[in-house]
Amino acid sequence: MRYIPINIKQQVRYLLSCKKTKPSGISINFSKQHNQMPNKALYMYLSLTIVAILTLACLQMAFILPEGLLGAGNSIAERNEFIQNNLGLWRLGWFNWMLAALGLLTFCTMLLPFIPKSEWRVLGILLVALGIVPDIGAEVIFAFVIPHSHTIDPTLATMQTLELIAVQLTGTLGNGLYNIGGLLLNVLLLNNQRLPRKLILMGIPGWFFGFVLSIACAMQALDTAKFFTATGMVWSTAWMFALTIKVFPRANQLKVDY
Repeated sequence: MRYIPINIKQQVRYLLSCKKTKPSGISINFSKQHNQMPNKALYMYLSLTIVAILTLACLQMAFILPEGLLGAGNSIAERNEFIQNNLGLWRLGWFNWMLAALGLLTFCTMLLPFIPKSEWRVLGILLVALGIVPDIGAEVIFAFVIPHSHTIDPTLATMQTLELIAVQLTGTLGNGLYNIGGLLLNVLLLNNQRLPRKLILMGIPGWFFGFVLSIACAMQALDTAKFFTATGMVWSTAWMFALTIKVFPRANQLKVDY
């Protein structure tokens, strides 16, 4: 066998250059696509679930819960009778409103990647998160405390006091924090030039409807509160659905990187 001399240094350089060589463009694109798709799918499915929960909450507030609420135009005895006769639906309705509160916080958290980093962004999501505490606290009172209050105080005076407390917790305090934080995040979205500006501006009226609701609850103007509850919920839910179909499918392209 004839011996063929080999330049070891050249061979090492050749092997190193092969390792540095990038795979074909097709495999790189596939890898990126594989990493991005789960995020887009997660945004879509989670957002659609939240919109469905909020829509159900609107329907429950319109057709199931009003007869047991303060401001329905009936007496406290009639409200108590309605709750006792429809206890399962009553509790199911408030449980869904608890999910709606958590859904709102989740949706606002999903907006954060589209907002440039700042202390205002942190403040906005913090205010929304703080609103959860009095809101869910009020819903627990409505769902589990008020239905049993008549056994402690048959005169229903305790029930009436609990109703007033719950309305202030959810309508004034919780809703107020939601809308301040939500409006702040909505305005901050305008700093992202990649987003459709008109669509982002369309969300702002919903937060102002919520402000009027908070003021109405604080002043015990319950008819006004009912109107702006319906208006604000429908407007905000429609805006969230619009973001779901217009923004979230392009999440990887529209997110900010600063």
